Amino acid sequence: MNIRTVKFENLTSDEIAAWSDIQQCEQSLDSPYFRPEFTQAVTAIRNDVEVAVLKEAGIPVGFLPFQRSSWNVGRPVGGALSDFHGLIARADTTCDPVELLRACGLSTWNFSHLIAGQNWLAPYVRNKAYSPYVDLSNGMETYLASRERGRRFMARYGQKWRKLAREVGPVRFEFNQPDPAIVDICIGWKQKQYLRTNELDVFRYSWVRDLLAWLARRSDNDFSAVVGVLYAGDKIAALHFGMRSRDVLHSWFPVYNVDLAKYSPGFLLWVELMQSAQMRGIRRIDLGKGQESFKTRIQSGTTLVAEGALDTRPYTNLLRKTCHSAKNRLRDSPLGTPARVPARIAHRFLHWLDVR
Repeated sequence: MNIRTVKFENLTSDEIAAWSDIQQCEQSLDSPYFRPEFTQAVTAIRNDVEVAVLKEAGIPVGFLPFQRSSWNVGRPVGGALSDFHGLIARADTTCDPVELLRACGLSTWNFSHLIAGQNWLAPYVRNKAYSPYVDLSNGMETYLASRERGRRFMARYGQKWRKLAREVGPVRFEFNQPDPAIVDICIGWKQKQYLRTNELDVFRYSWVRDLLAWLARRSDNDFSAVVGVLYAGDKIAALHFGMRSRDVLHSWFPVYNVDLAKYSPGFLLWVELMQSAQMRGIRRIDLGKGQESFKTRIQSGTTLVAEGALDTRPYTNLLRKTCHSAKNRLRDSPLGTPARVPARIAHRFLHWLDVR
């Protein structure tokens, strides 16, 4: 197998077409994160994005986009913003991971949301987690029927909708309103939410704000941003910034107007988004890794994603495994609670490395 590493802009039209074809044919790669347009978007904002192109007999059979940081450490395109990543190749493609890493000139490739089924990296996985999704493949009625309290779910929606309309103003939902001013409001509200919940603010970094602005200008069937807006009268009640690739929508930044919190505008937004999505042929909405309460309330199921690191240095791999085992033992010991503070500090530092 021949492997070469190039900047995205140096890919040939045939290579981009092959990438697009692989992504469309492989169901495990149906997320918009695996579209060439997503890598193109990050490339337009950052200068550290590269793509490994795998060829057999001169034919492209796989692609691994990554960001190169100091000391030749590789990270997924988008860093901590990437909710799915992995090798973009057909299921029957075989690849030696160490050979691939060396061909890229990388010492390490860190991953945090590796999609299930990428068994070539199984020896390098440290943790696995669940990534929830909403299944709309058989329509909204089937989705509700599959829920234990589907009728109560919609009854609550109706009550909240009518109360909001009566006390604030007529309620309407725009499935996609990619106005720059709307995107700015979404970012501003999300930053305030991060501050309230003591979460890391990814929008502190200008490239993240620039990326959303770039994506909002993109609109076609294979890849586009989706900026959903719930209105009550002339007020914005809730917002949602996501990405779409044909029949898959990935939820990225949902947020609501805290001044209207008593009307549950976030809940109303999700119901409106699901109803509008299934009418537009979307069969699945990915919610991203994590078990936040709103995800638990609306999810249909979960898929597994993996965290770990591929390293060309055997001693480093051994050290990683040893540290991981020690961390698990510490977590389960009486010292686990006191150790959470330095663990949180370490987590924030690693998150900073992935986003900066």
